[in-house]
Amino acid sequence: MPNRLSKLFSRSDKKKAVTVTTERASDSSSLSDSQSSPPSLRDQPPPDYEQSQDRHDPDHAIDVPDITAGFVNLRIPGRGKDGLPMTAECIAHLKLLECFYRLRADVASRDGLFGIQNPTFKQVPATNDGRAECLKKLAEKRWAIYVERAIDRYETWLTAMDTGRPITRKSLKVLGQKGWLLEGDAGNEYRIESSTMPPVDVLMVWHSHMLNPRAYLEDCLRAGRISLWKRGMPWETVAAAIDSTTFKYAPGSEAHWRELTSQSWDSLAPDTAQESFKVVPCPSCCARNSVPWTIVDQSRSYPFYKLTEDMHDKDILLKNTDEIVSSGSGYCDKGFYHVCNYCGTLFDHEHLRAARILNDIGLLRDQDLPMRGTLLGVKGIPWRAFGVKDDALDEFNVPLRRELGFHLRDQKAPSMNRLRQDLEAAFKDRALMRVSLDLPAPKTIKISVRKTMARYWDNSSAFALDLNGAVIRQGSFIEKMHNIDWLHSPALPHTMSRLIEKYGVFLNIMAKYPRDMAVPTLDVDLAWHTHQLSPKEYMSHTVLLCNQFIDHDDKVTELKLNDAFAWTSKTYQKMTNKPYSECTCWYCEAIRESHSHGLRSAFRTMEIEPHLPTLQQDPGSYVHISAHNAVRPTDDKNHTKQAEKQAVQLERYYNKACERARKKGKPEPKRDDYYYSAAYGYPVYIPAYSPFVGPMPYCGAGVGVGVGGGCMAVGVGSVGNCCQGTCGGASAGACSSGGFGGCSGGGGSFGGCASSGGGFGGCGGGGGGGGCC
Repeated sequence: MPNRLSKLFSRSDKKKAVTVTTERASDSSSLSDSQSSPPSLRDQPPPDYEQSQDRHDPDHAIDVPDITAGFVNLRIPGRGKDGLPMTAECIAHLKLLECFYRLRADVASRDGLFGIQNPTFKQVPATNDGRAECLKKLAEKRWAIYVERAIDRYETWLTAMDTGRPITRKSLKVLGQKGWLLEGDAGNEYRIESSTMPPVDVLMVWHSHMLNPRAYLEDCLRAGRISLWKRGMPWETVAAAIDSTTFKYAPGSEAHWRELTSQSWDSLAPDTAQESFKVVPCPSCCARNSVPWTIVDQSRSYPFYKLTEDMHDKDILLKNTDEIVSSGSGYCDKGFYHVCNYCGTLFDHEHLRAARILNDIGLLRDQDLPMRGTLLGVKGIPWRAFGVKDDALDEFNVPLRRELGFHLRDQKAPSMNRLRQDLEAAFKDRALMRVSLDLPAPKTIKISVRKTMARYWDNSSAFALDLNGAVIRQGSFIEKMHNIDWLHSPALPHTMSRLIEKYGVFLNIMAKYPRDMAVPTLDVDLAWHTHQLSPKEYMSHTVLLCNQFIDHDDKVTELKLNDAFAWTSKTYQKMTNKPYSECTCWYCEAIRESHSHGLRSAFRTMEIEPHLPTLQQDPGSYVHISAHNAVRPTDDKNHTKQAEKQAVQLERYYNKACERARKKGKPEPKRDDYYYSAAYGYPVYIPAYSPFVGPMPYCGAGVGVGVGGGCMAVGVGSVGNCCQGTCGGASAGACSSGGFGGCSGGGGSFGGCASSGGGFGGCGGGGGGGGCC
């Protein structure tokens, strides 16, 4: 006997049969009607979209999701009690970074911009990897020139502000010892709002400047811009000025900018011919010379017949591209030189750098303006701030105001190498030192010398660091934020809250282990950068938590970064029982394996295991190591050997991670040998060097301004490193590895220079800054 359910199905089947019969009858009826209808009705077009939309039921329509809802109308509340950045600030920062990413893609891919053309390489087959890399190098050259012009406009913007007087050594000490130095002059505050915002290229340079906290504080103090330092990035105004769909920046302050600076709003559309040149004072006679930003030597362009022969040889294509981009003699070219229009002196970048330090010695003698590198103490604090005392390293100013200053200035158009040699000779001249120094000489004099000279090596700008290299290195981080695309995630607020919490743990690691270098992952670095863009709040928080002003090291060698990242991962895991890098690429798996073996980790692995299934294998789209500040030494012969040794260790741990994954029936971590990048509008595959996803920013031929994005010299006496005679034995400021004052010495040096790993107040590219990078 059929049950109730079968009867129900049988009834529905009968109904279906009746329905089908009715539909067939209806179809045949309509078909006969259509055949009998006149041709004019049969040939009529279907109704248009407006008529079709009228038939939709609005009550049952599905709304298209708004992917801009998370960042279209941002409101920035007051800072929380914990002193960490707010969720809305991190979201606004992501929006700004996407604006910068699209700006770079647009500028760098403009064929013919600054006279750099690439039509010849379009003849090369698109399947040739060399073609994409050649176009990428040309794009990087355009971008480097654009950035250098932006730095010049940024300097003009700062100079035009009427915010206060430059500080003197006397006022620095008096106000600093009372703790009033960072208060500023409230009457001369430059208000940054929608009507006074700078153009996007200037905003980009300002952004990178603030991400070097100690250098930015020092520059603001010397120039009397402490009110600007206190203000920080106006997040709500910035977010409102960027279109949420196109990410175009339009704050509506063009008229104010023209009135303030007498320059065009768009740097690529100059109002006057003068904006197409860089005004450079002659190192010899100080006359102002107008020099071109770049001079493209068209005679070196690749001949078509030669290109036809070599189009399949990648190495030849790249070599000839290097020759093309390095052939110029303009200000932004590697081979820059100029003959003074007034005195006939020939000068280049080396002479301009030497002239900058000699000019500052003159300001020290005439106006008591302290030299760069002498305003802060070893903790990064100017005398006293937020309850912490830290005497400024003012000692080097004393001999420079006396006989040593006269000795160095008594030259005509010297170079930095000549100045270094003179300094080395001066420190060996006991009679000269006796006249120049108050005896006995303070113990910190040599640290003061190195910190001061590190501000001038390979830097002819008006700032404490080479901003061109800083902006270009930031481009790597910006590209990673674009690839991850947290901005369009439906879980955007939750993601930001979680990474802010993780950043809080990162700060606690630095506070607990002040002599070790902690390396952030990309999510931690976003929160860290956002915090630094509120300079006063960031300094207050780090000083109170860590007893020093934590710097953000702008340049760290690859090998040190790798070792420090492994240590940070292990420490974070111990403190939280959670994995540090939520990424299962081969490198992050190898790092986890390196500190997750043995009996000790057997139980901890069980706690971490639930987190791993949700981790991502694509380091380009999740929280991989943040390595935008990684640099590759150009003069260290041992670097290659150490890199090979480290690669063998990573390979061993990677194989263990693969074996563990196979035993658990999980896929092995991916090991992609190439990295895909389209930052400049050209997709290009480039070999990826462990532990970093992506290559070092191009620093070969073609970009002559600054050190370049990804390479630096680390040898004694090299650019940015010690002069002989300024490091002594095992005393404070010594060059011994790991000792007090270790120069380019590893973790834990005190006052070390050349990016010492984790040192207090290390100089030379950011200076360690309390064990962070």
